[in-house]
Order: sequence, then structure tokens, then C-alpha cells
Amino acid sequence: MTKNERETTFLLSLSHFFCHVAILTFPAILILLKEKFHVNFATLGIVAGVYLFLFGAGSLPIGFIADRMNKNLLLRIYLLGMSLSAFSAALSGNFYIFAIFIILMGLVGSIYHPVGLSIMSFVKTDKLRGFAIHGIAGTLGVALSAAFAGFLGYYFGYDAPYLILGLIFLFIFIYSFFVKIENLKIDNTKTDNTKTDNIKADNTKTDKIISENIKSFFNDFFHRNIAFIFIVEFLNGFVFQGVFSFLPAYTGMKLKDFLFFHNQTVAAGGFYVTIALLVGVLFQYSSTYIPVALKPRGSNSIVLFQYSSTYITKRYKPNRVFSVLILISGLFILISGFSAGFILFFSILLYSAFSFSMNPISNLLISRNAKEYYRSAAYGIFFFAGFGIGSIAAPIGGFIASSFKLSDTFVFYGIVALISFVISIAITNYNIEEAEAN
Repeated sequence: MTKNERETTFLLSLSHFFCHVAILTFPAILILLKEKFHVNFATLGIVAGVYLFLFGAGSLPIGFIADRMNKNLLLRIYLLGMSLSAFSAALSGNFYIFAIFIILMGLVGSIYHPVGLSIMSFVKTDKLRGFAIHGIAGTLGVALSAAFAGFLGYYFGYDAPYLILGLIFLFIFIYSFFVKIENLKIDNTKTDNTKTDNIKADNTKTDKIISENIKSFFNDFFHRNIAFIFIVEFLNGFVFQGVFSFLPAYTGMKLKDFLFFHNQTVAAGGFYVTIALLVGVLFQYSSTYIPVALKPRGSNSIVLFQYSSTYITKRYKPNRVFSVLILISGLFILISGFSAGFILFFSILLYSAFSFSMNPISNLLISRNAKEYYRSAAYGIFFFAGFGIGSIAAPIGGFIASSFKLSDTFVFYGIVALISFVISIAITNYNIEEAEAN
């Protein structure tokens, strides 16, 4: 990568890491909040539900806004907004004021993914590796959020994690002014949508601007391939959110006497989920390799190579690799619904490994199928599909677990993953930049 691309990737990776740490700090200190403010779990659950929904749903309008505004400005609004929200939450002595700022943090946090992923997509050199580094940072944030918030909260109080987060986001905000951020440089001669440019120049015709922009968006943005990508992302996000909503309880109950645990349900569940997430981080990039016997191009012999998801997609069609990863992860979720002991432990590790390996590939598929001037909208819809609409997985899974067994929930998620695999086969190998250049 160039110097600017490396600095952009580092800035966005920091922003992504602490985005997930901040969002998952609330559930990590739930017990502390219950004791401090004397509120019940139902109240805490409502607050969590609202801010997590806003975190996913807010990305949809932000994606459209980001295509009409300076993305660097929006990134800095996100950083400063997260800092102020964290400081305000830490200084709140009343639970309901605290809850307002936590909900605000969820809304401000929704800015990041459509904006950050869009900026990442403009990194030209080794784009897939950039997406992988960026994805690892977010996954590490998910995996380490409980340790970060739990340690600070246990030793220094519930407000300590938010004070530290406020300082960190303020530091990143200041640092962003020292980075020449990679961003969109549109060549209007390459676009078919000259009507949009003319409309933008006439700010007095508001109704016409809105109607023409909506019309041009649907005509210029949606096509068969990207529609299938969004459907598959919704199903994958549904499975992922459902699985990790119940995985601590499921593994805690089934593996409470496995390895060095002795009837320690909560500790066992937390441990296994953390290990699964860390394995997912490792498999998301080339630090972990999947040995497979493949016949390389131009070779007459079968040779054993070491591949990661990042390396494989440089040699093979990313849409096909994407489908295979969905299939394998779905099979391991199915297995986990019927197993216990070592087989269950092994299956959840491999589900996490293959599931997280999809992230850089799915981000790459969006960048290859969405035009540059609609890139933020594409990532906004993409994130909304997986995190916003996908959030219905938890209540559906809870209904299944209450009506049948908790293990049946994982069988259900495995079946949904296999449906996602079938649909993903329809995604073709397409690159919109190459198509327009030709």
C-alpha cells in the first residue's frame, strides 16, 4: 500500500475496533449497572434493544447521506460524537440520563460502518488485505470488549470504561486531522447519470431533486447481483446475531464440565465464546492458514498449499469462495445443534473461523458491484441488512428455545445458513469498475 493508504487503513481500523468496544461495553457491565442504579434486567434489556437497533438501522439513512456529503467530515463527526456520548454517560449520576447517552451512542455509532467501509473501498492497492485488516480490528473489538469493560468496571466503577472510551475517541478524532484520508475522486465523464449532476446545481428545485435522485438511484444502483448480495448478507447477519446471542448460554450449559471447568456455567460460556471469537479473528487474515490440496493454475500436479480467505480470493473467484465459506459455516452450526463435548467445542470454533472469513470477501463483493458514487449507500444497506434487520434473529431464537430446546435454535440457524448458501450460488463474478472501463 501507499503511505496514505496505510495511514487510512490504520485510522479506520482504530475507529472500527473502538466502535465495537464502545457498543458492547453496556452488556459487559450489566450487573454493575443493575447494582449501581437498582434497575431490573427488563429495563436494562429495553435500553440494550433500543441502542443496538439504532446502531444497525441508523446505517441505512447514513449511507445515503454519506454519498452526498464529505465522508471525512462524517468520520470526524462520528469520532467526536462517540467521545462526547461516552463522557456524558460516564458523568451521568441518574440511570435515565445515562440511558439517553447510551442510546445516543448507538445512533452515533451507526455512522461508522457505511462511512468507514466506503472510505476503505477507495484504497486501490491490495484492497482485500485492507478489508481484512479493517475486519480483524472490528472482530478484536468484539472479542476484547468484555475484558476491557469488565476489568475497568470491576476495579474502578461502571463509569471508568466510558471515561477511557471518551479519551480514546477524542485522541482518534485529533489524530484524523494528521492523516490524508483516501477518498472518492469521481470522474463524472465515466457516469451515465449526468442528470443527477445537473439537478445538484439547482438547489431551488427541491421536489425535483428528491424525485430524480430516487429514480436515478434505483435505475443506476440496483441490479441482480447486488440484490442477491443483500439478501445473503441479511441471512448471514441473521445467523451470526442469533448464534452469538445464545452461544454463551448454550456452550455454558453443554460444556460446563468440559476442559478445566467444574459446573461453572457462566464462566465456561464466556470462555468458549471468547475463544471462538479470537479464532475468527485469526482466520480472517493470513496469520491462520487452511491447508488444502488444490491444483494451481498452470500446474499439472496436485500440490499442498497453505491458503487463507484473503489469499484464496486473489487466485479464485471471490463469489465462489464466499459461497463455500457460507456452506461450511452452516454445516458446523448444524453439527453444534446435535453435539456435545469436544465435537461441540470443535464445531463452534470452526463456525467462527469460516464465518469471520466471509467479512473481507463480502466487503470486496460490495465494492465490485456498487458504483463509486453510491458506495456509502451500498454499505449502509449492507450493514442494515445484517445488523438492523438481522437483529430479529434473537427473539425468534428465544421463541424456539422456549417452545422446544436451546439446541433446536442452532439447528434452525444452520438451516437458514444453508438457505443462504443456495441463494449465494446466484451471485456472479462481476466487477463494475472493469465493466464500465470496457
